[in-house]
Amino acid sequence: MESMKSFIKFITISMFTVSLQATSYVYVEEGITLPLQNGSVLYSGSPVEVISKTADSKKVKLIGFVDINNKTKLYATQNLKLLLVESKSLHVEGKKGSFETELSNDFITEDSEEAWEITAERFYEKCTQCHAAKVVDEHTMLEWEGLYGSMNEFAKPTKEDTTYILRFLRAYAKDGIVKEVE
Repeated sequence: MESMKSFIKFITISMFTVSLQATSYVYVEEGITLPLQNGSVLYSGSPVEVISKTADSKKVKLIGFVDINNKTKLYATQNLKLLLVESKSLHVEGKKGSFETELSNDFITEDSEEAWEITAERFYEKCTQCHAAKVVDEHTMLEWEGLYGSMNEFAKPTKEDTTYILRFLRAYAKDGIVKEVE
């Protein structure tokens, strides 16, 4: 009986892992935001669940956390550091929320590296001028904020650089939503 429970647990975990690996991502070729017609803004790299699809587009759903003081922003994590979408059309229940929209296939990818490519390039461009790149997943999002703050005096990033780099660091941090593919 115990081996049957272990087998069922293994199958359940395997199915959960497969469903996580099937995640798609918002992909913006230039910049990190994708403005939508209804005034909402999606952020590149945001994980989405594909609900339905046609030949040209996909209906997607984003799920995350909401700041109870600002219910127009959906974040990937409870610490409210990695923004997924800004919209007045969020469905909010307590501290959790979701957002659904239809996107052209051009703005969806299953490749996390492609979705995060532009932020990764900015990180490596700016943050390897003085030293080799650090292993991003060795620090949490909050630790990266402190480390980045202490180093930006030397690298002299623009405000746009900082937005890209912090987004990359938060996504790939120890407590981030993306794991590096080896």
